[in-house]
Formats: sequence, structure tokens, C-alpha cells
Amino acid sequence: MTQKIAIIGGGFSGVMVAINLLQKANHPLEIHLIERRNKLGEGIAYSTPSDHHLLNVPAGKMSAFGDQHDNFLQWLNINYPDQLITADTFVPRKFYSEYLRSILQDAEQKAQAGVLLYRVLDEAIAIDQTLNNLIITLKSGEQLFVDQSVLALGNFPPQNPAISNPSFYQSSRYVSWAWSEPQLPLKSIHEPLLLIGSGLTAIDIIATLKAQNHQGKIYVVSRRGLFPQPHAKVEPFPPFLTPESAPKTTRELVHRIREEIDKADQKGYNWRAVIDSLRVETQSIWNHLSPPEQARFLRHVQPYWDVVRHRIAPDVHQQIQELFNHQQLILYAGRILEYSENPDHVDVMIRQKHHQELLNLRVSLVINCTNSVGDYQKLSSPLLSNLFKSGLIRSDSLNLGLDVTKTGALIDQKGEISQQLYTLGTACKGHRWETTAVREIREQSENLATGLLN
Repeated sequence: MTQKIAIIGGGFSGVMVAINLLQKANHPLEIHLIERRNKLGEGIAYSTPSDHHLLNVPAGKMSAFGDQHDNFLQWLNINYPDQLITADTFVPRKFYSEYLRSILQDAEQKAQAGVLLYRVLDEAIAIDQTLNNLIITLKSGEQLFVDQSVLALGNFPPQNPAISNPSFYQSSRYVSWAWSEPQLPLKSIHEPLLLIGSGLTAIDIIATLKAQNHQGKIYVVSRRGLFPQPHAKVEPFPPFLTPESAPKTTRELVHRIREEIDKADQKGYNWRAVIDSLRVETQSIWNHLSPPEQARFLRHVQPYWDVVRHRIAPDVHQQIQELFNHQQLILYAGRILEYSENPDHVDVMIRQKHHQELLNLRVSLVINCTNSVGDYQKLSSPLLSNLFKSGLIRSDSLNLGLDVTKTGALIDQKGEISQQLYTLGTACKGHRWETTAVREIREQSENLATGLLN
């Protein structure tokens, strides 16, 4: 009897689940990979065509396979031999989607007889559960009958920042999501603009503007006023925390890490090495914190963790510094209070951190570069709305994603563990915290595929 599995989402997570199923299956299997984009392997992260949008991790650490550490590097050297790419090179992100499509095709060609991959160019909008199978309804009206389904949904658009009068968010001078338009609606390279948020998305937009020789002021506002730190080659630091030895409160945990950074500095180690040494235990340490302490971490520590943990390519950081040095790029810590739109500009009122006087910025365009929404019940997704309404899924206790088990099985609103619905990646953030990088997703996809086949 042929097993049938649907994977909803054809970005990195979905493609990796498909690849692992193709490689591991030794019985008749149908894989339905559902993606509304024309190209697989892109999602938000790798869909950019720009050469200036680089991977945030060097090529030598981006293999899709944990047991083949130089797989991506080998692929790059075969396909781009004239670029002299080494393990330390930060390559354009568009290369990675090409790589994913290539290894997916290779896995498909080498799969055992009876193991088939179907590419479904469509959008899943509903799932109905019966005793024996799942019925997946597509936007086109077609229905798929499968045994199990994997939600590989990736990241979603951000919400508009909360203000008392949100009417400006309907304006043509507001871009609600940095990735919603292929080109920013700027009339002149001299126009001043404001980016809301100072994370990795803002970095991408700034890199784009610099590549386009933008001459206008680039204002950035975020609650803490912090940009991601750059990568640097460092000597590895020995692990110093385990789930058992780690403090059980956020305050003590932060103090312990800072203390270790100071000790490491005295021994000649870079702070990056200390943060990197936590990587292997981060998920376990997170799960040893109580829910109130996890919530406290999110409120007080997350912005600082993000800028030291999720770093950027040195070349990109240098570009940012050049814009700072020329006073073209200006970063503020604060929050937006209101917008006042006029025919040729918009005035943005900002309450700066540690300042009594309000700041007014006059710009031509405002771009939302904040993080994706974590509360899945607030998303405008037909599929998620359907699953919440039918009771097949529920949010995790922190509203960072969905409630799941360690194996990725979804938990319904009655608290029952599904034997048919699974997820990975971003949706598991509440339970795993570190769950969006290549290293974690390749491990999750392999384990998930093994479990589905067994």
C-alpha cells in the first residue's frame, strides 16, 4: 500500500523534508509538495535576486546535510568555479535556493522505485481530518487525500506597529512588509525614508539602497536601537553551560553568560566564541526555564540576544558603518507615536528612549522591517484560520508559534497529540527557541522524515 504525505510549503523546511523522505523511503510513497511560488526552495529568505543580500553564515557551514559538512561548498565550486569561493565566503542568498532545487532533483532521481515526488503549484487553504486520512483543499478547488501532512510554513509578514491612529497604514507612503514589493516605491534617490525595526530585514533594505546609490537620509527606529553584530573568525570556546548547570532564572542566566564573556576576554577569547559555544545546548537550556522565565527572557533579553546571536557578513557590516560615518544612516532607539501625512511627505513623531523631548522625522516613505508575527491566531492565513477553527492546532503558551511535541507532532485544542499533522522550523519556536537556522532545520527535517516513514 502506498503511503501519501503532503508537505505544505516549499521553502527550505519543506524542501528538506521532501529530500529526506526521498532518500530514506524504502516502500511505495507519494510526496505532494505544495507551494504557491513558481520556484521551490526560496521562501522569504532565499527568494531575493540581489547579489547584495548575502547569507548570514559562511558557505562552509551551510550544508543541507549534517554528515556532509562541505556539500554546499562543493556545489558552489562546481557551479560557480570562477568566483573563488572558500568555506569562509558569505555568498548571495539566491545561490542557496539554486542549491536546494539541485539537491532535491538529485534526491528525486536517486529515489527507489515507487517513491514519487509531485510538485503542486497551489495553496493549501483547509485540512479536514477523517479516521483514515487527511483531506487537503487547495485554492484551485482540487483536493488531496493523504495519510500525513507536514506544515512547513516558514515566516509570515509582520504586523503594523500599534499606534493610536493606524489610518496611515493605508497610505501609499507606507510599505507594510519590506518583502511585499519587488522594488521600493521611491521617486528619487534623494528621498529620506524611515525603516521600522533594525534587524536582519532592515539590513537587507539598507544594502539594497546602498547598491542603488541612494543619496537620501535613511532613518531607522527600533525599541532598543541595536543593529546585528558582524561575524568574525574566532578561536572556539569550550562549552561552559549544560541544561543541568545553567541558572534557572533569566537574570542569573544573563549574569552567568556575561561573567563567562569577561573571563574569556581575559584569556584572549572573543565574545562571539562564548555565544557560539551555547549553540549546542540552547534548546535544552530554553526548555529548562519555566514559562514565566521564558516570558521574562522575551521581554528583557531577546533584542540583545538577537544582535549577538544572529550576526551578519563582515562586508555588509562595513557598508553599514560607511553609511554611519557619512551620517546618511541614523539609528534611533524609541517607538513611533503617530504619523501626520501631507501631499509630499509624512511627519513621524517618535518618543526616543531616555529622552524627554519628542523627535519628529520628515520622510517620503516608511517601511516596516519588524519581525514576523509569532501569534499565529492573528495571521491572515486561510489554512491556519481553518485549522484553529476546526480545533486541530493550538498556539504554544508563549504565542511564539504552535503547540508541538519534541517530534514535531501538532497538539490539538483538546491536548491530544496528532498522528497525522506535523510541523517544523519557525512554528516550533516556543518549544525550541533556536529553530530557524539551517543547522536546526536540517536536523528537524531528517528526524521528522524518519518518524513519518516508520
